[in-house]
Amino acid sequence: MSAAATAQAAAAACMPGTPLYGEVVEFLYREADLLDTYRYGEWLELLAEDILYDMPVRTNQFRAAGEGFQDMAFFDENYVSLKTRVKRLETEFAWAETPPSRTRHFVSNILVAPGERAGELAVRLNFMVTRTRADHGYQFFTGRREDTLRRAADGGFKIARRRIFGDQTVLTNTNLSVLF
Repeated sequence: MSAAATAQAAAAACMPGTPLYGEVVEFLYREADLLDTYRYGEWLELLAEDILYDMPVRTNQFRAAGEGFQDMAFFDENYVSLKTRVKRLETEFAWAETPPSRTRHFVSNILVAPGERAGELAVRLNFMVTRTRADHGYQFFTGRREDTLRRAADGGFKIARRRIFGDQTVLTNTNLSVLF
């Protein structure tokens, strides 16, 4: 089989209605459920140890390289920093989360494509995270996410990369203590 035919077959395997697409969607829904039910330790198990997890700052000035995002970030994390965040959330010292936020993670418009490396998938989706905490009322985060999923040894997936592109230029939320 030629390289072009192989690439075309790999792309076809990622289309809606295929078993692979269904597996990715199920993975994303289960991940959202873990975050919404405070099962952060289980969520950590979904991350690759070399994960890059970032949320660039959006700008409304002139278009910068990268579609209106600058080199600054709300988040620029790795596995160790995410593990530290989770461990802190599990203590009484996470003051930004006392009382804990009630979140609801929604994912939609899921597009799956072959990744840059063998065994990886490039997943692009839209998200909305709602949060209520104490008497602050509803807070919303919306945007686009670009994930790299890597096939794990157990046959499931690990999140190897997560880029979070928020729609908001200025975040008016009380804090950024939620996970996306």
